[in-house]
Amino acid sequence: MAENPTDDPEDHLKTMSFGDHLEELRSRVFRSLMIIIGFGIVAFFFQNQLMQLVTGPHRLAMTQIAARQEIVDLQQQISEASEQLAGVSDTDARRVLQITAADEDWWQRWDQFRQSQGNSPILGRMATLIEERLAALDPTHSSSRMLGATHDRLLASIEQLRLGAADLPWGGSSRIEQCIDALKLLADRWSSWNQAPEEAAQGEEVEQQPQPDVLDPQAIEILEAVARQSVVIEQGTAHLLEWRSRAKPLALLSYSEAFFSYLKLSLMLGLVAALPWVTFEMWKFIAAGLFDKERKAVRPFLPVAFLLMGSGVTFAYTVLIPVGLSFLGGYGDPVLLQATFTLKEYLSLVFTLILGMGIVFQLPLVMIFLTRSGLMEISTFREYRKYAIIGAVLLGAMLTPPDVVTQMLMAGPLVILYELGIIACEMTAPKPRENEFERGQEESL
Repeated sequence: MAENPTDDPEDHLKTMSFGDHLEELRSRVFRSLMIIIGFGIVAFFFQNQLMQLVTGPHRLAMTQIAARQEIVDLQQQISEASEQLAGVSDTDARRVLQITAADEDWWQRWDQFRQSQGNSPILGRMATLIEERLAALDPTHSSSRMLGATHDRLLASIEQLRLGAADLPWGGSSRIEQCIDALKLLADRWSSWNQAPEEAAQGEEVEQQPQPDVLDPQAIEILEAVARQSVVIEQGTAHLLEWRSRAKPLALLSYSEAFFSYLKLSLMLGLVAALPWVTFEMWKFIAAGLFDKERKAVRPFLPVAFLLMGSGVTFAYTVLIPVGLSFLGGYGDPVLLQATFTLKEYLSLVFTLILGMGIVFQLPLVMIFLTRSGLMEISTFREYRKYAIIGAVLLGAMLTPPDVVTQMLMAGPLVILYELGIIACEMTAPKPRENEFERGQEESL
């Protein structure tokens, strides 16, 4: 008897024997493997571009860890400078800076004299001896250049931090604001010392004290130390602006690790690319054992499952992995611990997190399945809503730096998925028929 071409192939599979079903399963698995291998081979030709894409979260996390450490060091340097200046009286500091400012013109004329003499070795040695003698007789002459530019360096550091405030690593915004405020206090205090006594008297009451004939050597030493510290602070703020351009590469522990890591990456990406085809093959095999009503009930959820999985993978790559690596990689004291991350471990962690988030984002479908099967009620999900929100916030707080924004980026999608699951359960819940409702009323009467 000839086979009717209009027959549904899924219905035809129902009449197959057990051996035929095994043969059908083997053929579909074989075709799926061939598709995966084919996509894997294509991915292997673009291995460098794909590896750069996959390791992007690692580079971002490493730059964030290094930048946060630089911000901590910068804050410590500013704090040390503030503590040093606390031991200097305003009178001594103002007098030292005024004398060094008066000597600045002398040093400019001295530089012009040395340049006019050319490269004469005799005059050069004589000039060096004179500078050393001046430094021994009066230390203020040797420190006038450094002290005179300190205020400008502090202001430059503040401007650089303000420029970098628009693009900071996670968890560094609050520390940057603290650094800016501390630098403002230093710059304002240094500016008040540079003012003339008459100008300073207009803004504040200055105690009339006899001016000492000899400057306090300790005050000069402290001001010079702070001036040198301001140079380091300015260099640190300039270096912080380029934090995105510095990334620590992944390490290799064996000669073959790179090759097998590239091979694993190609196969995994081949599996991702072939996932629609593999799902189609699985569905054609499973659907043969379902009734028409069951197949129609399942089909609408397949594209939704793919959409949710794609959303979970995107969220994991753009938010979860960079935040998680930034927190885990920067955990511990860098003085005691030297972090070395291998390519093999990184790929395993990334694939695990991506797969995990793809599964977690299926939460609305799981909630629909539980309600449709009668295992859970929609009212139960509403009742435990507050516990779900608290659990999502706690999970975000544990996996992110101490920053409210990043914590909400982690907890927000979980809460949204839970709420979407409740809404989806309400929309897909079967409605009671009117006749059944009327029959129930009659029985109650």
